[in-house]
Formats: sequence, C-alpha cells, structure tokens
Amino acid sequence: MAADFVRYELADGVHLHVHSTPKFKTNVVYVYFHMPLAPDTVTPNALLPMVLARGSADYPTTAGLARHLDELYGASFGIDVVRRGETHSIVFTLEVAGEQHIPGEEGLLKRGLETLAGIITRPALEGNGFRKDYFEQESANLKQTIESLVNDKRQLALFRCTAAMCAGEPFALYRLGRVEDLARITPESLRQHHERVLRTAPVDMFVVGNVDVEAIRDLVSSTLRLPEAGPEGREMPRTLVKRTVSGSPRLVEDQMDVNQGVLVIGLRTGLTVQDDLYFPMLVANGVLGGYSHSKLFQEVREKHSLAYYAQSFLETVKGVGFMYAGIDFANRNRCQEIMLRQLEAVQDGQITDEELEMTIRALVNDMLAAADDPGAMAELAVDRVFSGKDLSIEDRVRLFQQVTKEQVAEAARHFQVDTIYFLNRKEGDK
Repeated sequence: MAADFVRYELADGVHLHVHSTPKFKTNVVYVYFHMPLAPDTVTPNALLPMVLARGSADYPTTAGLARHLDELYGASFGIDVVRRGETHSIVFTLEVAGEQHIPGEEGLLKRGLETLAGIITRPALEGNGFRKDYFEQESANLKQTIESLVNDKRQLALFRCTAAMCAGEPFALYRLGRVEDLARITPESLRQHHERVLRTAPVDMFVVGNVDVEAIRDLVSSTLRLPEAGPEGREMPRTLVKRTVSGSPRLVEDQMDVNQGVLVIGLRTGLTVQDDLYFPMLVANGVLGGYSHSKLFQEVREKHSLAYYAQSFLETVKGVGFMYAGIDFANRNRCQEIMLRQLEAVQDGQITDEELEMTIRALVNDMLAAADDPGAMAELAVDRVFSGKDLSIEDRVRLFQQVTKEQVAEAARHFQVDTIYFLNRKEGDK
C-alpha cells in the first residue's frame, strides 16, 4: 500500500490496509466493495447500503442498533456509494474511540468491528428478502434523493453534461441510480444482489488509528467473514478511457424554470491517475480553475464580472474534466469565449510564476492537511488501489514541488473540449 499503510491480502481480491498512528483519539474503519458501474446494478448498489444500515440480525431494529453504538462510547456508523471512473463502490464506515483514552476499557474496537461485520454480512431479513418496511422506506428515500438533484442546478448541469458527453458509456450513469429502476427491485431481488456483492466484489478495508498492525490483521480476518468468491473471482472493474475527441464539440442545452444559467464545458483529458503526467495534470487544473487565484475565477468572475462562480475539476480515473460557471443568461457566449481562452492560455504555457507557485503551494497544503484527517488518508490510499503507485504523502508533496511550467502546459494540451452544455431558462421567461 502507500508507504503510510501496511497492506495485507486476506483472501483473493480482499485487501486490508492499516495505518497505525498515535495522532488520533479514535479508530476509523472504511470498507469498500467495488462493483462495475452498470445499468443493471447502479440502482441496487445505491439502495443496498441504505437498507443494510437500518439493522442487522444481531440488532434488527434501527433504534436497537443506535443504542448499541451509543454503548460503544458513541461509536458512529455511516454509508456511501461513490463513483471512481466506471467503478461503483459501496462504502461502510465505522469510528470508535481509542481504548487508550478510556481507562479500563478493552475490546472496544473488536466489538465495533463485529457490529460492522454484522451490518454488512448478516442483515435483518424477512423470509427470503430484506425486511419489507425497511426496504420500502429506503426505496422511497432513494427516490426522493434522486429526484432532488433537480433542485441543485449546478450539480444537475454537471450531471447532464456528463450524461451527454459519455452517452453509451457507463460513466453517464448517476451514482445514485435511476428512479425507473426502483419499481423493478424487490426485497428478495435486493437480497440476491447483496449476496452477489459479497461473493464477487473486490474489497478494500482501511483502518486508521492507534492500533497494532498484526493484531488488526488477525482481528479483521476473524470478524469480517465473506463467502468464497465465485468462479470468476473478485476482479476490479475496468474503466474505458477515451484519449481523443472525434469531431467538433457537441452542443447541448436544457431549458428549465431557473433564475441563473449554468455553463459547463466537458473535457476529455485522456490522462488518468496511472499516467506519468498525473501530477502536472493536477497542477494544470489548479492553475486553470481549481482555486480562487486560478485563471477562470480571476478572469471570468473577478475581472469581467460575468459569473457568480467559475471553477474546474478533474475525474482522474475516467480521464475527463469540467469547466463550469454560474452566469446571467445574456453572458453565455462571452463567458464561454473567455473560459476557452483560459484553457488555451494554460495549454500555451502562459502561466505566471505566481500562478504556478500559488497552485503548487495549495496542492501541497492539501496533501499535508490530509495527514491530519483519517478520511482523507483513506481516500489517498484508495487512489493507490486505482493507480498502482506506492506513494506516501511525502512522495506526493515532492512530486508536486518538482512540476514545471512546461509539464503543466504539456498536460493541459491533452485537455480536449468534447461537450458544451448550457442550462438555460425556458423560452418566454424574462
């Protein structure tokens, strides 16, 4: 694992990553089940952890589970579903107090891990499926969450641009799935999907805290018991990366009842976390639109007062990126022109010493701050799973500090405009 973590293979496709440090007063556990991002599984993947979190065979009621966590000195439990490239990961988290800070307490982490394993592998069931009341309530909650995307116009515009740019690719799918799928999912079919996840998904488990590394390996092996993998094994999903853009940029527009337009320019970077230009690519994004000193913010918002916000970000597993701005409808063409001009400036190496230094300093500060956040440390460790590069935080800091203007421009020249999306007001609206 990254030099900050010790890595063990507990079984084929099941890995444990442990970072032992006295820095934190709690022990934090993250368990990732990696599934392909695919139309037939995207919605069950999103629904599954919501239902599992309601209770287990050991603590079948939500109230009972909450009381048990309180008894573990206020342990906290959480779920998420995240997308990295075309890998759709179901994530479980557990945080428990370090036993060193509770006089006379022993086995607290062990009890926490047993609780977590029970939630993941021994759910509250009814017949051949999940409890019907939990299933129906969480299906309704997921439906409401998916539908609420329309209320966040910035995220809606980014999703709509992604869906257009990656049409026909799994990456076009929304990470929380599709409302129309929910009617086809039953308590029984979701239970079958759960069993499939436990048998086929590669698993990465991260433990951060003041722990004994060898003892944690033995403890996890004895508590998180997964069924044997099927004949196909636990294979990490693969992501399609398009290195080039064919033809002119596609233009996409939606019209809605909105008071502000959102302009999104979708880019195919052709570069991923596995490429040699990875760190220059991150610096290029920082110079372009990653920070308040960046070109997009300074030119579009500060100098020309055309946008309420103007930023850029990258998805470094899929090899795509986005520039986006919230604007008045009348400023669309001018804002688009200036945004594209800033991209060209970075590609041409028109980068000041101050822009480069401030960007590298900001990225280095982000890295150093990660060392004080267990969640951020786990996120960097997950990057190792996808990149295959064994880099510590110190390694990353050094690689950022070595990036040159020429490397930034070289990386930026890979950024190709694929799709230009605009969220416009309805015709006739003033």
